[in-house]
Amino acid sequence: MEISRGDPGALRAYNRRTTLNHIRRLGPTSRTQLAELTGLSAASVSGVTAELIGERLLVERSVGEAGATGGRRPIYLDIDYAAHFAVGFKLREDRIEAVLTDLSLTVLAHHTEALEEQEPARVAVQIRAIVRRLIRRAKVKGDDLIGIGIGLSGIVDARSGVAVHAPLLHWEDVPLARLVMEATGLPTWVDNDANSFAAAQRLFGHGKQAGSFLTVAVGRGVGAALVINGEVYRGRNGGAGEIGHSVVRPGGRPCTCGRRGCLETYTAVPGLLEHLNAERESPIPDLSALLDLAAQGDTQVLDALHEAGSLLGLHLSHLVNTFNPELIVIGGEGAALGEAYFGPLRGAVTEYSFGNLAADLPIVTVPWDSGEFTSWAQGAASLAIQSAFDAGAIVKSLPTSAISPGRHAAS
Repeated sequence: MEISRGDPGALRAYNRRTTLNHIRRLGPTSRTQLAELTGLSAASVSGVTAELIGERLLVERSVGEAGATGGRRPIYLDIDYAAHFAVGFKLREDRIEAVLTDLSLTVLAHHTEALEEQEPARVAVQIRAIVRRLIRRAKVKGDDLIGIGIGLSGIVDARSGVAVHAPLLHWEDVPLARLVMEATGLPTWVDNDANSFAAAQRLFGHGKQAGSFLTVAVGRGVGAALVINGEVYRGRNGGAGEIGHSVVRPGGRPCTCGRRGCLETYTAVPGLLEHLNAERESPIPDLSALLDLAAQGDTQVLDALHEAGSLLGLHLSHLVNTFNPELIVIGGEGAALGEAYFGPLRGAVTEYSFGNLAADLPIVTVPWDSGEFTSWAQGAASLAIQSAFDAGAIVKSLPTSAISPGRHAAS
């Protein structure tokens, strides 16, 4: 409904945000439909949409056929997805994966290279060089970039853009967003990988129509993110969702975090491989080989997948009992593990959730790109795109000249 109180600036921002997000969820929509769906007055819809068209956030489209009397085709409003762009980065301890996308998260260019150094300021300089390369490759204007999103493993304070604890990069309290903004001149958002995945699902994925849902990322580790009333819940300092480091078997397998018995050592891909290889004469080198053996009916592999999926499902049932989500979305490289893993997982969620909380609860897996670039970087790009929809505007706090050829910003 339309806000009747508050300062004019807040009212205008609310109206813009409401308009953009209704069209994002519903697709092309007429002005009359917008007024009916949002509760905004016709005058408010007219004024806000005119502003958004002028800023190239909305575009008018003729949809359908002309009327029987030969009148004009109806005019609908849609997001101008091709007018602005974002860059997403996945930071690993040894390489950087990057994509340039439009506002729909469609990848227009991608790039992967080794991480030259882990020293934060040098990482920011390397990111600047990659942004320039992606701009040239995608043949877009630097001024049309709305910002940069960066995803990494560990605890991240997304509000301040600080990597609080990123053990794979050996970082503690690194102000990564500030460093990258200074190097590139672009607004920058930093978050945990699992939260980046959740942001992408909230914008354009399975969570697009859901108010509250749970995402789970299974790959080298296991992480989760909870979206409540359309917002990612991050906790006190960005550490919410670190379910992979819940100790499920005290004194058990050693974990990269330094403790023993963490959930991810039993349910993530590296833990599965390590456990299986300890008992096999011929080691399984990677996930692809593991999947081949599962397809061939290798009993040892199938038993390990069943055990791991069941254990993760048991843990997810605790989250279902606590948060009662509308759906669970699972992604990451581990999404390829298939029914041998996810069948037992779904069964455990159903068996161990209280009452009917898991009855008809959708648990869906998202296909994961395993090529030159990955879906992790695409999810990171959604951090920048999300900011535009949440703010109802494209906000550029710094000039973008730092990424123009020939300009060398201080690092």
